[in-house]
Amino acid sequence: MKKIFVFLIISIFSSACSNVLDITPTDQLTEETTWATPQTAGLFLNDIYNSLNAGPWTAVYQNLPSELSVDPLDNFSDNTTYGPISGALSASLFDTGSYGPSNDIFKPHWAKMYANIRKCNLFIDRISTSAFDDATKKSFVAQARFLRVYFYKSLIDLYGGVPLITKVLDRNSGEDIQYPRNTYAECLAFVQKECTEAVVDLPAKITDKKDLGRVTKGAALALKGELELYAGKWADAVATHREIMQSNQYDLFPDYTGLFYSQNENNQEVVFDIQFAPIVKQRNINQYWGVVEAVSGAGWGAVDPTQDLVDDYEFADGKTALEGSTLYDPQNPYKNRTKRFYASIIYDGSVWRGKPVYTRLGIANNPNQINVVGKAGNSGRTGYFTRKLQDSTFLSSPTNLDGTNVIVFRYAEVLLNYAEAKNELSGPDQTVYDAINKIRKRAGLPDLPADLSQEQMRQRIRRERRVELAFEGKRLFDLLRWRTAEQVFNKPAYGMKIQEQGGKLVFEKVEVRKIKFVASKNYLMPIPQDVIAQNPKITQNPGY
Repeated sequence: MKKIFVFLIISIFSSACSNVLDITPTDQLTEETTWATPQTAGLFLNDIYNSLNAGPWTAVYQNLPSELSVDPLDNFSDNTTYGPISGALSASLFDTGSYGPSNDIFKPHWAKMYANIRKCNLFIDRISTSAFDDATKKSFVAQARFLRVYFYKSLIDLYGGVPLITKVLDRNSGEDIQYPRNTYAECLAFVQKECTEAVVDLPAKITDKKDLGRVTKGAALALKGELELYAGKWADAVATHREIMQSNQYDLFPDYTGLFYSQNENNQEVVFDIQFAPIVKQRNINQYWGVVEAVSGAGWGAVDPTQDLVDDYEFADGKTALEGSTLYDPQNPYKNRTKRFYASIIYDGSVWRGKPVYTRLGIANNPNQINVVGKAGNSGRTGYFTRKLQDSTFLSSPTNLDGTNVIVFRYAEVLLNYAEAKNELSGPDQTVYDAINKIRKRAGLPDLPADLSQEQMRQRIRRERRVELAFEGKRLFDLLRWRTAEQVFNKPAYGMKIQEQGGKLVFEKVEVRKIKFVASKNYLMPIPQDVIAQNPKITQNPGY
């Protein structure tokens, strides 16, 4: 049942094994045969789906999209910090503020996205002029238009306005193929138009299991709505997210832990995800992000939650320690938390894969104790490890068996987006409370206090968003669009050092990181210098 790219591979392999007397070998698709039938054209579309990126491509040594790598986007925020491994650009470039046009953190991303956009343009051009039936053409083109704006949005989020190219360019045609940047407003309008028109020809729901992973109306609306939210187009974002909510196609999955497990893929909360499969297309975050397991010699501890994030998880009474929760025990600060906390954070004493994990100092031969001295090798730097998104049934050793999908948009985010946009537009009405309280109920938390002001609700939504979407690659873009990055980044991030003294555990916050962020330029990433060298019409972002 899994998946578009599996279907692509099987289709090609099956063709390769066909009768040797076939006059036209379908495992060797030419320009002519690719567009001859919906089946062969569908293989081209499947290849575009297979190019979907989980986060921007980074220049880190593995050459992977960020959310599959040792250095995901949350490492470029105050949610997590890198472990003491070499090659983490969140350490060498982002912390120091030394990234620029010639040493761009996301250098491969621009070229890869425009290569994908070109494939979309080619597909749309060929399908639009094909002899396929109207229903097939409309479905194919709508899917490709979504995929094209998916790639565009991943550029817009980093760089602002980018060149909008909607036709196949040919450097041998004699025409000018160098395009200047469009404005951010033009890019936003383009994405809105493309998604609105694609929605008409997309299905509300995928009913055939072999098509799981294909785009739906909800996915196109979610992409459109997220960019509207990022752009501060509150009325548009409210309307778009309300449309998803009123479609009655989605709901929260009851188990926050299980939401991200492979056995629960494509559940009612998933609006759009990128399809993976064991062996064929696997991911290795259990190894990269996982606790250090001395027995197997695996687990890199490369993504370590900060104390700042941990402090934003409320206790069961709906308050944080700073807010005076009566359930906070300084001698046992991890007691009386909620299901969402326990599903997200591995802390000192957590049971993981049937064994306790200790991050405290003083236990002999303990590979998971907090690394406060900067020693090389796999270890954690904050006293915490990530639990969410990892599957305890997989070891942290390299494996090709983890084929868990990566969720891009889910219904909880739709609710959060709606609540934020509605609050910014007109203040906290009952629909805002209902959206946030629905998420809190699943987490095991009480409803928000009544009669919050707009500013109070704003801060509660931002905290709710931080913990609900932790490790999903959203935090960096939130800090950038809220224009709070300089306040957040220019103060230290902390970990928790624990050691026994006089028969009691002593908890001490220790500084683990400080990020240099220059507000005059760092709200946008630099465009790679080689891009500008190839196309002088593209202007660099200010300050670089």
